[in-house]
Amino acid sequence: MNNYKDGIDFVVVSYCKHDYVRLMVLSIMKFFKEVPFTIYVVVNYLNKNEIALHKEMFKDNDKVVVLKGVDQSTTTLHGSQGEFMQSVPDTIGLIDSCSVAAGSHYGTTGNNIGILSGTRKYVCVVDQDAIFLDKCADELMKLADKYFFISNRWDPGNIFKGLIKKGTCDGTWEDGIARVMLFFSKRDIYDEIQSENYVERGIWRDSPWNCDYRDNAGNMTWYAKQKGYEWLILKNSYRDDFRKDNNLWREHVLDIKHPYSEQCWIDSKPIFFHHGRGGYRRLEDLKNEWILKVEEYFK
Repeated sequence: MNNYKDGIDFVVVSYCKHDYVRLMVLSIMKFFKEVPFTIYVVVNYLNKNEIALHKEMFKDNDKVVVLKGVDQSTTTLHGSQGEFMQSVPDTIGLIDSCSVAAGSHYGTTGNNIGILSGTRKYVCVVDQDAIFLDKCADELMKLADKYFFISNRWDPGNIFKGLIKKGTCDGTWEDGIARVMLFFSKRDIYDEIQSENYVERGIWRDSPWNCDYRDNAGNMTWYAKQKGYEWLILKNSYRDDFRKDNNLWREHVLDIKHPYSEQCWIDSKPIFFHHGRGGYRRLEDLKNEWILKVEEYFK
């Protein structure tokens, strides 16, 4: 039996826009005071100086460990208004022949670095362009004791039109994946996955997360399905053309209601807000919307 330390290991990959990770870390510090935790900030960089920048940013915070991530410099395109995009061709997944962009692979690799660096009983992976909204450590840990994982959102099968054409997705709601903008679990699920030796057996390329099924970390859903494990998708306000609008975006605690932004609840408590598409957004959206509204919320 593994002797994990008590508490939660947070993992967040930082890239391109460093104010995002600053605010995510601030939200963890604010709302998880009652539980031991470590925050692993994995820096996917365009210039190695960004690693030093993050170490300077968090030099007085002994809860934060800054790790070197992936060099994205050779494939990243810069937009005129602060947008970041990738120039390399998509990669084809081993499980379902999914076509996945480089950004997803970079994120998966960075998150694996963070996940495998920790030693605590619970693991919480979050996107940088998000914050926690309230205390929720006890609720998340209790849920993780019951479910294989907890996710912020479900993406239904009808999203994956290319896979429907290939015959590797039936287009139903159930044949989708859990997203990982917020992904909470016990650490021992990763030990179990690693023990399967799926990389060595040629079933997938990387472990524990990879892009060989549907999209970023879609293999976590595939694995849970293979094993018959139960997971939990949180109540969520996300809206797009692939699901019915539940109008929960009208209840956002932050005055941000455009598509791609989403809020999550545990029961009736709002706990998590995801700005969405942070790398693709203009710097104006970061400075004049996200930073101002999040810092006001934290007052």
